Amino acid sequence: ILDFAVFARPEFDVPIFCANFFSTATINIIVLDLNPLHNVIDQRDYKEKYFKRLIPLGLKYCKLFPWGGKLTSESLKFFSPIVIWTKFPPSQDSYDALYSAFTEYYKAWLELIDQAPEEIDASHITFNREAQHKYLTWREEKDPGHGILKRLIGEGLAK
Repeated sequence: ILDFAVFARPEFDVPIFCANFFSTATINIIVLDLNPLHNVIDQRDYKEKYFKRLIPLGLKYCKLFPWGGKLTSESLKFFSPIVIWTKFPPSQDSYDALYSAFTEYYKAWLELIDQAPEEIDASHITFNREAQHKYLTWREEKDPGHGILKRLIGEGLAK
């Protein structure tokens, strides 16, 4: 299990780098994303700011990894247009592609960090901090991966 999230300081409104990988002898369950800090459905300017230029990256990997199945509408608010949400059986080709996706997504996130202007308005910083807290609360209370893990390995290990 890899449960990896990287946040910028709240002075920056960049997405959250997220890599969640769960593997057994028979299946791999993967979420790799730059989770938007703010809702890309309601805040189109935020979507344009961070995701417009990343769409080719997402399209590259959606061809390699099939969609993993249904997600709740609440969960969809926390995912970006370039999310990789997939399940696949063990294979070296898939592992190699996943490693490439991980490194490319992380490099893209680092570039966003390098290019993002630092916010100085206290209300915007508070807004970003609240969005980070909202994301963490959702992950703790309603993460869709928890249900999958619970079915596969039991409640105790899934926590």
